[in-house]
Amino acid sequence: MKKILSYAMLLLCGTLAFTACSDDNESNPTLVQPTEFSLFQPSVGSAAVDLEKSQSVALSWTLPTFTDFGAPVVPTYVVQVSPTGKFTKEFDRDAKDNAGADYISLEQTFNSCTAEISTEGLDQALQLLLGWEDFADVPASLPVTVRAIASIRDASFRDYYPITSSNTVVLNTVPYYIINVDPIVWYMVGNNIGSASWSNNADDAGKGLIPLLPSADEDYDKATGTGVISYTGYMTAGTQFKFVLTPGSWDDQLNYENVKDADAALISDEDGDNHNIGIVKSGYYTISVNTKSKEVTVEAYDKTPKTFATMAMPGTQNGWDPTLDAMTACETLNGENHFWTAQFIVAEDAPEDGGVKFAANGGWDDNWGSELFPYGTGTNGGKNIPYVAGSYTVFFNDITGQYYFIANPTEE
Repeated sequence: MKKILSYAMLLLCGTLAFTACSDDNESNPTLVQPTEFSLFQPSVGSAAVDLEKSQSVALSWTLPTFTDFGAPVVPTYVVQVSPTGKFTKEFDRDAKDNAGADYISLEQTFNSCTAEISTEGLDQALQLLLGWEDFADVPASLPVTVRAIASIRDASFRDYYPITSSNTVVLNTVPYYIINVDPIVWYMVGNNIGSASWSNNADDAGKGLIPLLPSADEDYDKATGTGVISYTGYMTAGTQFKFVLTPGSWDDQLNYENVKDADAALISDEDGDNHNIGIVKSGYYTISVNTKSKEVTVEAYDKTPKTFATMAMPGTQNGWDPTLDAMTACETLNGENHFWTAQFIVAEDAPEDGGVKFAANGGWDDNWGSELFPYGTGTNGGKNIPYVAGSYTVFFNDITGQYYFIANPTEE
């Protein structure tokens, strides 16, 4: 059975366009079910990919034909991998029993015919599927059969039409054992986020992109880093925002359609098919994302927090001077800042009696610390944060005390 394809689902390429009269629906393109599309052999060929030492693997495929006119649409692509090559039972991340599962879908999604597959994400998926619990469980090498699937999704990210699978290719890998993956973060972007309206650039974390932060009170999956992350701050009525997983990419998004138990007095569904989260009432909000279930909650924060003019990171590395290692205020679009960032580079681990803290206004009256690293929830006058040698981008929320030392990528 064919379905009329709404214009909202069409991607107009180059000079290609469609015209149709209101009384001429027969000329509209209609959805058809493609039977296949082609996944190309990765450029790495038969060479083994070291999943720990590399960052991504490039894949590409042909565009499936989803309409009888050959009209271009925007499919959503997911990559699936199988150590057996059978693809008979999919691993369910939410199930307690995955006995017999022989393939797994990677968590990245794509909207074009090219993709950069995260090698860390691939290794995490293999570890889940194969149940590695120790270094000894990981094989020295592992051929992995790869395929892509394509579907048309509606505004709620549900598959609108049956899924089509590509052919398979084999990727030779050198896997590794992942221990206690740090919590993954999603970033807020919008015209009320940070200091740059709707700026989703790869280097805009802390500018047009504000990360939601993990909490010391939450449990995070050791293999995937999923769990509940949150943000608390001030937002202005009439503004909008959404979430992205990777700075610089719009492939993985969360929006109003992901909000659980939305309160119409606080937020609204904005901008048509984009489903941005609109702020109805100015005030303080706590916004949370469950990165496993992809559920979003937006709640009013009923306290009036203290504001600070400056923030710094005194510690062993600078002689505990509360004016040094100054942090940058992230939030300027809403007119009230409670979120700070800084680059933090140290050559040695903190000594046993040392560490680092966050201190406001150049003094010690308001300072936050915790015994946890790289993330935690600092308390006023708390313990020193026991940093580890490395290069980090640090984020700190002075309302909640949440902080995260996110390791900067290293160049091979």
